[in-house]
Amino acid sequence: MAAAERELKELILEVKTTGPDFDPSFVRRENLIGNVRSGPARLVTVTAPAGYGKTSFLAEWLQLEDRATGWLTLSDGDDDPAALIRLLTYACSSFTPVAASLEEQVSTADRGVLGRIAPVLARALSRCDQPFVLFLDDTHALTSLDAIDALNVVLTGVPAGSQVVLASRHRPAAFARGRVASSAAHVTAEDLRIDLSGAARIAEVAGAEVSPETLTSWVEQSGGWAAGLHMCALLSRSRPLDSIGGQDLLADYLYRECMRELPDDIRRFLVSVSILRPLVPAMCDAVLERSDSASILRDLEARQLFITADPQRRSYRLHPLFAEYLQAELHLDAGPTVRGLHMRAAAWCHEQGLLPEAINHAIAGGDFATASSLVALAALNTYTAGETTTLGRWISQIGDANLLANPFAVVVVTWYSLLSGTDAAAQKWASLLGSMPDDAPRVDGIDLVSAKAMVRAITMKHGMRAALEDAEFAVRAEPVESPWRDPALQILGSTLLHTGHEGRAREVLMEAIHTAEAHGNPATIVMCEVELAQLAIDGGDWAAADAHVQRALDAIQTGNIDGYIMCAYAHAAAAYTALHAGRRSAGEKFLSLAMSERGRCMGAVPLISIPTRLFLIHANLQVGDIEAARMLSREIDEILPPRDGREALDARVAAAARAVDERERLGRHAPSTALTVAEQRVLPYLQTYLTQAEIAKRLYVSRNTVSSHVSAIFRKLDASSRAEAVETASTLGLLGGLQTASFEEHSSIRSVSSSVRR
Repeated sequence: MAAAERELKELILEVKTTGPDFDPSFVRRENLIGNVRSGPARLVTVTAPAGYGKTSFLAEWLQLEDRATGWLTLSDGDDDPAALIRLLTYACSSFTPVAASLEEQVSTADRGVLGRIAPVLARALSRCDQPFVLFLDDTHALTSLDAIDALNVVLTGVPAGSQVVLASRHRPAAFARGRVASSAAHVTAEDLRIDLSGAARIAEVAGAEVSPETLTSWVEQSGGWAAGLHMCALLSRSRPLDSIGGQDLLADYLYRECMRELPDDIRRFLVSVSILRPLVPAMCDAVLERSDSASILRDLEARQLFITADPQRRSYRLHPLFAEYLQAELHLDAGPTVRGLHMRAAAWCHEQGLLPEAINHAIAGGDFATASSLVALAALNTYTAGETTTLGRWISQIGDANLLANPFAVVVVTWYSLLSGTDAAAQKWASLLGSMPDDAPRVDGIDLVSAKAMVRAITMKHGMRAALEDAEFAVRAEPVESPWRDPALQILGSTLLHTGHEGRAREVLMEAIHTAEAHGNPATIVMCEVELAQLAIDGGDWAAADAHVQRALDAIQTGNIDGYIMCAYAHAAAAYTALHAGRRSAGEKFLSLAMSERGRCMGAVPLISIPTRLFLIHANLQVGDIEAARMLSREIDEILPPRDGREALDARVAAAARAVDERERLGRHAPSTALTVAEQRVLPYLQTYLTQAEIAKRLYVSRNTVSSHVSAIFRKLDASSRAEAVETASTLGLLGGLQTASFEEHSSIRSVSSSVRR
């Protein structure tokens, strides 16, 4: 990452996680703050329409607070569970070191944020050894149920003596049910209304001389609205302003009058930059094609015209209500200009490495061709960051028709859907990719015909013999320098292995590893090392299998790809080899992790899904869980490809079935806590206080289905309540299972690996 790009990203993060300075000239609310901060409330909601001084209330509280503090200002781009939790870990890192260590683990958490990351952060907060206050401003920006649910789980960890303060334009009824909600305190617009003495203070600071009678009239007509009183004071400096009309028309009238006071050039500047968040002078210059944005912003701040700056004057922020007014003016008076502004903003953000911001501007400007190209570039990093909600939102906003106009984007979206989406999404995009004409030119290193062949190979829709032919073709089509060469080799090696060509499979997998190392692709290395471990197990060389598994685990860690679909395969192999070697503790932890991860690899990718389950069958037999082994056998039956060329795979499946039968005859059973994939999807929601109907809505299933799954979870975990189920699941590593099996526990594997290398 270039220094300038890194500096800009750090600035944006700093702006979001640094509370604003409280201006001592503002109206103070010390008594109100004292009442809520000294009470027993763990959650404080501050709810009022825009302009009532919510942010200044939080800023004053921050200034007065003697406990440890954290601050987070939310925006639309944070409406993603992974993005939100990452920001929360950063905001909380000053008072709990565990939070700081979680930031990297959010990466590639995929849909496991609710079940893996949020409970760990909640637990870290609950064990914090010092009281804290966490301020979350503009929480109305959160509309995604996934993000709201994740925040709900985090809020359950707030301990007595600490507080989380949520500022929002509307009552955050969806937040913090149960224990935290029962202790909540609420600050409303009525509490924040400015009285006569406050209005006098506002007028004094603005430099306006106003009679007591006029002030009284302003307070009555504005209803004590802070922003309205401030605008009245500004306008009264140049002309008398006795009557300001009814409150219903007040905002429009006052903003229009404030804008009228400005020169035309400054007015156009404000209207145009209203699409930007935050206002960085260099960005304003690029979007407006001028060079004096910094001086204009400094002047507007000095005029107190609803613009605030960070302490170093590196970035500025429009008051949200003022920004909304300006945006309405922009779309009303300069509709054709909007597209150009967004396109220039998208181009600047792209140049600065701010791809998410560039995509949002391209979509807002209706430039879906650019948006499609940018999504294709950003998809891997967005997926790696675990922000699948954001990626899904982009895909939805751009639309299938616009994406289909860009073969590169279709290939990327298809792979994303295969690796992280539902079976339905994966099948849809694999079908759309297959329908595209073969004569599309190679774009950004992608050969469309080769990509289609690789997708057919891993989905095996036409049987394993056809999959092998497609895999062979893809390797021939991808030149040595192609970034798709090592995935093509890995797919061929895996297909050779599972079609019974073990000797050649080993050669191809080794070549894939060397190519992946050159290209810096850890995902390919993980897959190949696990396949080589399978070959070693087939040959009875468990020491070599251990070494291959360890190299796969190392690639996951160093490549920071925990959460990729192939990680379930690696963890399943690690469970089997550890348990076979008698390393019970590490083996059971890897087994728990892999069982919870297997839901990511379902019928859409049988090339990974079936071998993962085969490893898990053998691992569960090692601990005597016959019920789990039989459940996995049934899952394999549901995702087997067509029979053509399936002989070698059928032999592996049959061998696993015989092992299950043999263990059952021996009668050595262990109580099973293994959950089905559907039950695992329900489990994280038991941490929340959502009703079964609300859980059903999130999972797009019926309430009766959720009720059945909850009953099964209670039975398997021997629990009689949600709290007991959550506690047991956490102990087993089914919830909050980050780094469940530590790499230190595998030190014995490392020593074996070293000896094999020598």
